[in-house]
Amino acid sequence: MTVINLDALTNQNKWAKDTHQTRDKKQVARQFSRAANSYDQAATIQQQAIERLLTFLPQKPNNDLGHWLDIGCGTGAAFKPLLNTGIRHVTGVDLAEGMLQFAQQQFSQSSLIQQLEFVQADADVLPFHDASKQGIFSSLMLQWSENPLHTLHEWQRVLAPDSTLAIATLLPGTQQELSDAWHQIDERPHVNQFVEKQRLLNICEQLNLEVISQHQECLTEHYDSLTELLRSLKAIGATNVNSGRKSGLGGRAALRLLDQFYPRDEHGKLPVSYQVLWLVLRKS
Repeated sequence: MTVINLDALTNQNKWAKDTHQTRDKKQVARQFSRAANSYDQAATIQQQAIERLLTFLPQKPNNDLGHWLDIGCGTGAAFKPLLNTGIRHVTGVDLAEGMLQFAQQQFSQSSLIQQLEFVQADADVLPFHDASKQGIFSSLMLQWSENPLHTLHEWQRVLAPDSTLAIATLLPGTQQELSDAWHQIDERPHVNQFVEKQRLLNICEQLNLEVISQHQECLTEHYDSLTELLRSLKAIGATNVNSGRKSGLGGRAALRLLDQFYPRDEHGKLPVSYQVLWLVLRKS
């Protein structure tokens, strides 16, 4: 596995200071690394997002589709289906070393390992040459970017002309039930902020990324209890990373209030909604 020194990246990443980023990327990497062993069992929405994004990829049977990146690859759930589409080589890129180690172990005994590479790197500062890749696949990673213009510009930089960028990301309204329940308890941000769809489309137009297809849908999970819900979010590393967040969940009293205010569906279960946008783009 190739490891890009994250301290060096931070020093090189002057734009981060200029754009007033507030999230601690090392913290994000640590929380996802801690979640690596439990991720696949809990990541049902994430798996649905990957499967749907794969169906939106342009079909080019019997063609060699070249070398693709899977940015935010996590445990490597998309590697095998991507290679089955005719992609010759996939480089999995993730900020979390634990995720990459888990993915590498998953494929260590498979013949597919010859077509895979694992790179720990910041998605905002990719360690690849300009126009060197024939495609990028990224499912439920872009929503972690605080500056999607910069992030997508960086992804566009490494894409060759007429290549494909396939993205699944989360929109405002995601985890709205959790956000609404917390707002009845305090004013702190307990749910991550998400970029609006139109802003993302404007950025794509600005970067000359042509929209080939787009699809939006609300995916919902249901839990039997608040404890199960919060444990599931922790298991996939999807905890709050906003500036101003409170350490921990506020103790038992706050959790009792959260349970009291959290909405139930007609079966008494606790819903969690995810507003998902799938975009397939082509670099002009």
